[in-house]
Amino acid sequence: MYVISYGDRAALSIALPTLGKEFTLSPVQMGWVSSSFLWSYFLLNLPSTMLLDRKGARLIGSLAVSLWSFAMLLGGMVHNITQFLMTRVLLGVGEAPTFGVGATVVRNWALPKERGSVMTVLLTGMQLGLAGGTIAGAYLIDLFGWRFEFMALGVIGLIWAAIWWKIYHAPAEKAAAPARAPFSFTAARNLFRSPSFLGILVVQCTQNYLNFLVMSWMPLYLIHELHIDITGTGTRTALCYLAAALGAVIIGRVLEHITFRNGIHPPYRRFIVAICLAGAATIGFLPHFHTMTPILLILGGSLACLIAANGANTALLTDLIEDGDKIGTVTGVTLTCSNSLGLFAPIVTGYIVSYMGRFDMAWYMCSAALIVAGLLSLLLVRAPISMHRP
Repeated sequence: MYVISYGDRAALSIALPTLGKEFTLSPVQMGWVSSSFLWSYFLLNLPSTMLLDRKGARLIGSLAVSLWSFAMLLGGMVHNITQFLMTRVLLGVGEAPTFGVGATVVRNWALPKERGSVMTVLLTGMQLGLAGGTIAGAYLIDLFGWRFEFMALGVIGLIWAAIWWKIYHAPAEKAAAPARAPFSFTAARNLFRSPSFLGILVVQCTQNYLNFLVMSWMPLYLIHELHIDITGTGTRTALCYLAAALGAVIIGRVLEHITFRNGIHPPYRRFIVAICLAGAATIGFLPHFHTMTPILLILGGSLACLIAANGANTALLTDLIEDGDKIGTVTGVTLTCSNSLGLFAPIVTGYIVSYMGRFDMAWYMCSAALIVAGLLSLLLVRAPISMHRP
Protein backbone atom coordinates (compact mmCIF):
# COMPACT_ATOMS: atom_id res chain seq x y z
CA MET A 1 0.00 0.00 0.00
CA TYR A 2 2.81 2.42 0.87
CA VAL A 3 4.66 1.57 -2.35
CA ILE A 4 1.56 2.27 -4.44
CA SER A 5 0.71 5.43 -2.51
CA TYR A 6 4.14 6.99 -3.00
CA GLY A 7 4.46 5.66 -6.53
CA ASP A 8 1.32 7.61 -7.36
CA ARG A 9 2.74 10.71 -5.67
CA ALA A 10 6.01 10.33 -7.60
CA ALA A 11 4.02 10.14 -10.82
CA LEU A 12 3.39 13.86 -10.58
CA SER A 13 6.91 14.88 -9.59
CA ILE A 14 8.50 13.13 -12.60
CA ALA A 15 5.68 14.30 -14.90
CA LEU A 16 5.87 17.89 -13.67
CA PRO A 17 8.36 19.16 -16.29
CA THR A 18 6.22 17.76 -19.14
CA LEU A 19 2.91 18.65 -17.52
CA GLY A 20 4.19 22.14 -16.71
CA LYS A 21 5.01 22.75 -20.37
CA GLU A 22 1.64 21.42 -21.55
CA PHE A 23 -0.31 23.67 -19.17
CA THR A 24 2.25 26.55 -19.24
CA LEU A 25 2.98 26.59 -15.50
CA SER A 26 5.52 28.79 -13.71
CA PRO A 27 7.69 27.44 -10.81
CA VAL A 28 5.27 29.00 -8.31
CA GLN A 29 2.29 27.39 -10.02
CA MET A 30 4.07 24.03 -10.13
CA GLY A 31 4.61 24.32 -6.38
CA TRP A 32 0.88 24.82 -5.86
CA VAL A 33 0.03 21.90 -8.16
CA SER A 34 2.48 19.65 -6.28
CA SER A 35 0.80 20.45 -2.97
CA SER A 36 -2.77 20.14 -4.22
CA PHE A 37 -3.42 16.57 -3.04
CA LEU A 38 -2.43 17.66 0.48
CA TRP A 39 -5.34 20.11 0.71
CA SER A 40 -7.87 17.32 1.22
CA TYR A 41 -5.31 14.87 2.62
CA PHE A 42 -4.56 16.80 5.80
CA LEU A 43 -8.19 17.86 6.35
CA LEU A 44 -9.36 14.23 6.28
CA ASN A 45 -6.48 12.58 8.19
CA LEU A 46 -8.36 12.71 11.48
CA PRO A 47 -11.93 11.93 10.29
CA SER A 48 -10.73 9.05 8.11
CA THR A 49 -8.67 7.46 10.90
CA MET A 50 -11.56 7.83 13.35
CA LEU A 51 -13.59 5.83 10.83
CA LEU A 52 -10.68 3.39 10.55
CA ASP A 53 -10.77 2.63 14.30
CA ARG A 54 -14.48 1.78 13.99
CA LYS A 55 -14.50 -0.14 10.70
CA GLY A 56 -11.05 -1.76 10.64
CA ALA A 57 -8.03 -1.84 8.35
CA ARG A 58 -9.50 -4.35 5.91
CA LEU A 59 -12.47 -2.26 4.76
CA ILE A 60 -10.85 1.16 5.00
CA GLY A 61 -7.63 0.00 3.31
CA SER A 62 -9.53 -1.41 0.34
CA LEU A 63 -11.82 1.61 -0.03
CA ALA A 64 -8.98 4.13 0.33
CA VAL A 65 -6.75 2.60 -2.33
CA SER A 66 -9.68 2.10 -4.70
CA LEU A 67 -10.65 5.77 -4.40
CA TRP A 68 -7.20 7.24 -4.95
CA SER A 69 -6.49 4.81 -7.82
CA PHE A 70 -9.70 5.97 -9.50
CA ALA A 71 -8.40 9.54 -9.06
CA MET A 72 -5.19 8.53 -10.84
CA LEU A 73 -7.20 7.14 -13.76
CA LEU A 74 -9.15 10.40 -14.01
CA GLY A 75 -5.91 12.39 -13.83
CA GLY A 76 -4.79 10.86 -17.10
CA MET A 77 -7.99 11.97 -18.84
CA VAL A 78 -8.15 15.68 -17.95
CA HIS A 79 -8.20 18.52 -20.48
CA ASN A 80 -7.09 21.47 -18.34
CA ILE A 81 -5.25 22.29 -15.13
CA THR A 82 -8.46 22.89 -13.15
CA GLN A 83 -9.67 19.37 -13.85
CA PHE A 84 -6.24 18.01 -12.96
CA LEU A 85 -6.27 19.82 -9.61
CA MET A 86 -9.67 18.27 -8.84
CA THR A 87 -8.27 14.78 -9.41
CA ARG A 88 -5.35 15.56 -7.07
CA VAL A 89 -7.77 16.65 -4.36
CA LEU A 90 -9.67 13.37 -4.83
CA LEU A 91 -6.38 11.48 -4.56
CA GLY A 92 -5.79 13.21 -1.21
CA VAL A 93 -9.20 12.05 0.01
CA GLY A 94 -8.28 8.44 -0.75
CA GLU A 95 -4.78 8.62 0.74
CA ALA A 96 -5.88 10.26 4.01
CA PRO A 97 -6.09 7.05 6.14
CA THR A 98 -2.99 5.37 4.67
CA PHE A 99 -0.62 5.83 7.61
CA GLY A 100 -3.41 5.11 10.09
CA VAL A 101 -3.94 1.75 8.39
CA GLY A 102 -0.21 1.02 8.63
CA ALA A 103 0.03 2.01 12.31
CA THR A 104 -3.04 -0.09 13.13
CA VAL A 105 -1.60 -3.17 11.46
CA VAL A 106 1.76 -2.71 13.22
CA ARG A 107 0.08 -2.22 16.62
CA ASN A 108 -2.05 -5.35 16.07
CA TRP A 109 0.63 -7.68 14.75
CA ALA A 110 4.19 -6.57 15.64
CA LEU A 111 5.97 -7.49 18.88
CA PRO A 112 6.62 -4.40 21.06
CA LYS A 113 10.41 -4.83 20.96
CA GLU A 114 10.38 -4.96 17.15
CA ARG A 115 7.89 -2.21 16.36
CA GLY A 116 10.58 0.32 15.48
CA SER A 117 12.22 -2.02 12.97
CA VAL A 118 8.88 -3.18 11.58
CA MET A 119 7.71 0.41 11.18
CA THR A 120 10.96 1.39 9.47
CA VAL A 121 10.67 -1.53 7.04
CA LEU A 122 7.06 -0.52 6.39
CA LEU A 123 8.10 3.07 5.75
CA THR A 124 10.69 1.96 3.20
CA GLY A 125 7.64 1.34 1.06
CA MET A 126 7.55 5.11 0.66
CA GLN A 127 11.01 5.15 -0.86
CA LEU A 128 10.44 2.02 -2.94
CA GLY A 129 7.27 3.60 -4.26
CA LEU A 130 9.03 6.86 -5.04
CA ALA A 131 11.84 4.94 -6.74
CA GLY A 132 9.53 2.69 -8.74
CA GLY A 133 7.10 5.48 -9.58
CA THR A 134 9.90 7.80 -10.65
CA ILE A 135 11.84 5.43 -12.88
CA ALA A 136 8.76 3.69 -14.33
CA GLY A 137 7.09 7.05 -14.79
CA ALA A 138 10.12 8.48 -16.59
CA TYR A 139 10.15 5.67 -19.14
CA LEU A 140 6.35 5.58 -19.51
CA ILE A 141 6.35 9.33 -20.13
CA ASP A 142 9.17 9.00 -22.65
CA LEU A 143 7.37 6.21 -24.51
CA PHE A 144 3.66 6.96 -24.11
CA GLY A 145 3.23 10.34 -22.39
CA TRP A 146 2.35 11.38 -18.85
CA ARG A 147 -1.36 10.56 -19.22
CA PHE A 148 -0.64 6.88 -19.82
CA GLU A 149 1.65 6.89 -16.77
CA PHE A 150 -1.19 8.06 -14.52
CA MET A 151 -3.70 5.55 -15.86
CA ALA A 152 -1.29 2.59 -15.62
CA LEU A 153 -0.52 3.33 -11.97
CA GLY A 154 -4.23 3.68 -11.23
CA VAL A 155 -4.91 0.15 -12.51
CA ILE A 156 -2.20 -1.26 -10.23
CA GLY A 157 -3.88 0.31 -7.18
CA LEU A 158 -7.28 -1.16 -8.04
CA ILE A 159 -5.73 -4.64 -8.27
CA TRP A 160 -4.09 -4.18 -4.84
CA ALA A 161 -7.39 -3.12 -3.24
CA ALA A 162 -9.08 -6.32 -4.39
CA ILE A 163 -6.22 -8.45 -3.06
CA TRP A 164 -6.18 -6.66 0.33
CA TRP A 165 -9.91 -7.26 0.77
CA LYS A 166 -9.36 -10.93 0.04
CA ILE A 167 -6.34 -11.67 2.27
CA TYR A 168 -6.25 -9.28 5.25
CA HIS A 169 -7.95 -10.03 8.57
CA ALA A 170 -7.47 -8.52 12.02
CA PRO A 171 -6.17 -10.72 14.88
CA ALA A 172 -8.89 -12.86 16.42
CA GLU A 173 -8.88 -11.00 19.74
CA LYS A 174 -9.32 -7.67 17.91
CA ALA A 175 -12.16 -8.97 15.78
CA ALA A 176 -13.95 -10.34 18.86
CA ALA A 177 -13.31 -7.31 21.10
CA PRO A 178 -16.38 -5.41 22.34
CA ALA A 179 -17.09 -2.01 20.84
CA ARG A 180 -15.35 0.84 22.65
CA ALA A 181 -16.38 4.43 23.16
CA PRO A 182 -15.63 6.50 20.06
CA PHE A 183 -12.67 8.84 20.05
CA SER A 184 -13.77 12.36 20.95
CA PHE A 185 -12.33 15.74 20.11
CA THR A 186 -11.91 16.28 23.85
CA ALA A 187 -9.58 13.28 23.93
CA ALA A 188 -7.70 14.72 20.95
CA ARG A 189 -7.31 18.02 22.78
CA ASN A 190 -5.99 16.20 25.83
CA LEU A 191 -3.20 14.70 23.73
CA PHE A 192 -1.67 18.16 23.44
CA ARG A 193 -1.28 18.32 27.22
CA SER A 194 1.34 15.56 26.98
CA PRO A 195 4.97 16.73 26.51
CA SER A 196 5.77 13.33 24.97
CA PHE A 197 3.08 13.77 22.33
CA LEU A 198 4.28 17.29 21.57
CA GLY A 199 7.85 16.04 21.11
CA ILE A 200 6.69 13.30 18.75
CA LEU A 201 4.52 15.78 16.86
CA VAL A 202 7.37 18.27 16.32
CA VAL A 203 9.49 15.50 14.80
CA GLN A 204 6.60 14.41 12.58
CA CYS A 205 6.09 17.97 11.34
CA THR A 206 9.73 18.61 10.44
CA GLN A 207 10.35 15.27 8.75
CA ASN A 208 7.09 15.63 6.78
CA TYR A 209 8.19 19.03 5.51
CA LEU A 210 11.46 17.67 4.12
CA ASN A 211 9.76 14.54 2.81
CA PHE A 212 7.21 16.50 0.79
CA LEU A 213 9.85 18.95 -0.42
CA VAL A 214 12.03 16.15 -1.78
CA MET A 215 9.10 14.18 -3.15
CA SER A 216 7.81 17.21 -5.08
CA TRP A 217 11.01 18.86 -6.27
CA MET A 218 13.86 16.31 -6.45
CA PRO A 219 13.54 15.57 -10.21
CA LEU A 220 13.50 19.29 -11.05
CA TYR A 221 16.37 19.90 -8.63
CA LEU A 222 18.50 17.26 -10.35
CA ILE A 223 17.62 18.68 -13.78
CA HIS A 224 18.57 22.14 -12.50
CA GLU A 225 21.89 21.08 -10.94
CA LEU A 226 23.07 18.25 -13.20
CA HIS A 227 21.48 19.29 -16.54
CA ILE A 228 20.23 15.78 -17.41
CA ASP A 229 17.15 14.61 -19.32
CA ILE A 230 13.98 13.17 -17.81
CA THR A 231 15.00 9.50 -18.06
CA GLY A 232 18.40 10.27 -16.55
CA THR A 233 16.69 12.21 -13.80
CA GLY A 234 14.26 9.36 -13.15
CA THR A 235 17.09 6.83 -12.90
CA ARG A 236 19.13 8.92 -10.48
CA THR A 237 16.13 9.86 -8.38
CA ALA A 238 15.17 6.19 -8.12
CA LEU A 239 18.75 5.34 -7.11
CA CYS A 240 18.55 7.84 -4.22
CA TYR A 241 15.26 6.37 -3.02
CA LEU A 242 16.46 2.76 -3.22
CA ALA A 243 19.68 3.57 -1.36
CA ALA A 244 17.62 5.40 1.26
CA ALA A 245 15.29 2.42 1.74
CA LEU A 246 18.16 -0.02 2.26
CA GLY A 247 20.09 2.39 4.46
CA ALA A 248 17.05 3.12 6.64
CA VAL A 249 16.50 -0.56 7.45
CA ILE A 250 20.15 -1.02 8.40
CA ILE A 251 20.34 2.20 10.44
CA GLY A 252 17.07 1.54 12.26
CA ARG A 253 17.89 -2.07 13.09
CA VAL A 254 21.42 -1.32 14.32
CA LEU A 255 20.34 1.60 16.49
CA GLU A 256 17.41 -0.36 17.91
CA HIS A 257 19.71 -3.24 18.81
CA ILE A 258 22.17 -0.91 20.55
CA THR A 259 19.48 1.07 22.37
CA PHE A 260 17.61 -1.95 23.74
CA ARG A 261 20.55 -4.28 24.37
CA ASN A 262 19.88 -4.14 28.14
CA GLY A 263 16.10 -4.38 27.94
CA ILE A 264 13.04 -2.63 26.51
CA HIS A 265 12.41 0.93 27.65
CA PRO A 266 10.25 2.60 24.98
CA PRO A 267 11.14 6.26 25.72
CA TYR A 268 14.76 5.43 24.82
CA ARG A 269 13.66 5.42 21.19
CA ARG A 270 13.97 9.20 21.34
CA PHE A 271 17.75 8.74 21.19
CA ILE A 272 17.33 6.85 17.91
CA VAL A 273 15.09 9.65 16.64
CA ALA A 274 17.60 12.37 17.58
CA ILE A 275 20.59 10.56 16.03
CA CYS A 276 18.69 9.92 12.79
CA LEU A 277 17.46 13.51 12.56
CA ALA A 278 21.04 14.72 12.94
CA GLY A 279 21.95 12.48 10.01
CA ALA A 280 19.02 13.78 7.96
CA ALA A 281 20.16 17.36 8.65
CA THR A 282 23.17 16.74 6.37
CA ILE A 283 20.76 17.80 3.60
CA GLY A 284 22.04 21.29 4.43
CA PHE A 285 25.35 20.47 2.72
CA LEU A 286 23.71 20.16 -0.71
CA PRO A 287 24.29 23.80 -1.77
CA HIS A 288 28.06 23.25 -1.53
CA PHE A 289 28.14 20.52 -4.22
CA HIS A 290 27.30 20.68 -7.91
CA THR A 291 28.39 17.28 -9.29
CA MET A 292 26.50 14.04 -9.44
CA THR A 293 28.25 11.75 -6.93
CA PRO A 294 28.23 13.99 -3.82
CA ILE A 295 24.69 15.20 -4.53
CA LEU A 296 23.36 11.64 -4.79
CA LEU A 297 25.30 10.54 -1.69
CA ILE A 298 23.96 13.41 0.41
CA LEU A 299 20.39 12.92 -0.80
CA GLY A 300 20.47 9.15 -0.29
CA GLY A 301 22.09 9.36 3.15
CA SER A 302 19.81 12.12 4.38
CA LEU A 303 16.67 10.31 3.22
CA ALA A 304 17.84 7.05 4.82
CA CYS A 305 18.22 8.79 8.17
CA LEU A 306 14.87 10.55 7.68
CA ILE A 307 13.02 7.25 7.16
CA ALA A 308 14.74 5.65 10.16
CA ALA A 309 13.78 8.66 12.29
CA ASN A 310 10.18 8.41 11.08
CA GLY A 311 10.05 4.71 11.89
CA ALA A 312 11.42 5.20 15.41
CA ASN A 313 9.16 8.21 16.01
CA THR A 314 6.04 6.32 14.88
CA ALA A 315 7.04 3.37 17.08
CA LEU A 316 7.37 5.81 20.00
CA LEU A 317 3.78 6.84 19.45
CA THR A 318 2.47 3.26 19.29
CA ASP A 319 4.46 2.34 22.43
CA LEU A 320 3.60 5.33 24.60
CA ILE A 321 -0.10 5.81 23.81
CA GLU A 322 -2.07 4.26 26.68
CA ASP A 323 -5.19 3.34 24.70
CA GLY A 324 -3.72 1.27 21.87
CA ASP A 325 -7.12 0.67 20.27
CA LYS A 326 -7.19 4.34 19.28
CA ILE A 327 -3.80 4.26 17.53
CA GLY A 328 -5.36 4.87 14.11
CA THR A 329 -7.07 8.04 15.27
CA VAL A 330 -4.05 9.25 17.25
CA THR A 331 -1.98 8.78 14.09
CA GLY A 332 -4.61 10.85 12.30
CA VAL A 333 -4.17 13.68 14.81
CA THR A 334 -0.39 13.75 14.26
CA LEU A 335 -0.80 13.62 10.48
CA THR A 336 -3.37 16.40 10.45
CA CYS A 337 -0.92 18.69 12.21
CA SER A 338 2.20 17.58 10.36
CA ASN A 339 0.60 17.62 6.94
CA SER A 340 -0.78 21.10 7.54
CA LEU A 341 2.89 22.15 7.68
CA GLY A 342 4.09 19.71 5.01
CA LEU A 343 1.67 21.01 2.40
CA PHE A 344 3.57 24.31 2.43
CA ALA A 345 6.88 22.64 1.49
CA PRO A 346 6.25 22.46 -2.29
CA ILE A 347 4.69 25.94 -2.28
CA VAL A 348 7.43 27.66 -0.26
CA THR A 349 10.10 25.93 -2.35
CA GLY A 350 8.40 27.15 -5.52
CA TYR A 351 8.65 30.74 -4.29
CA ILE A 352 12.27 30.25 -3.20
CA VAL A 353 13.25 28.91 -6.66
CA SER A 354 11.24 31.62 -8.41
CA TYR A 355 12.80 34.54 -6.52
CA MET A 356 16.32 33.23 -5.86
CA GLY A 357 16.85 30.99 -8.86
CA ARG A 358 18.27 28.28 -6.58
CA PHE A 359 17.20 25.73 -3.96
CA ASP A 360 19.85 26.62 -1.34
CA MET A 361 17.62 28.33 1.22
CA ALA A 362 15.14 25.42 1.14
CA TRP A 363 17.86 22.96 2.18
CA TYR A 364 19.25 25.27 4.90
CA MET A 365 15.79 25.72 6.43
CA CYS A 366 15.16 21.98 6.58
CA SER A 367 18.55 21.23 8.11
CA ALA A 368 18.08 23.73 10.93
CA ALA A 369 14.54 22.52 11.65
CA LEU A 370 15.63 18.87 11.87
CA ILE A 371 18.33 19.65 14.42
CA VAL A 372 15.87 21.60 16.59
CA ALA A 373 13.31 18.77 16.35
CA GLY A 374 15.89 16.21 17.49
CA LEU A 375 16.75 18.29 20.55
CA LEU A 376 13.07 18.73 21.45
CA SER A 377 12.51 14.99 21.15
CA LEU A 378 15.32 14.35 23.63
CA LEU A 379 13.89 16.89 26.08
CA LEU A 380 10.17 16.13 25.86
CA VAL A 381 9.56 12.45 25.06
CA ARG A 382 9.69 10.56 28.36
CA ALA A 383 6.29 9.60 29.84
CA PRO A 384 3.27 7.61 28.56
CA ILE A 385 0.69 9.55 26.54
CA SER A 386 -2.82 9.74 27.98
CA MET A 387 -5.95 10.97 26.24
CA HIS A 388 -7.66 11.57 29.59
CA ARG A 389 -7.11 14.29 32.13
CA PRO A 390 -5.24 13.12 35.24
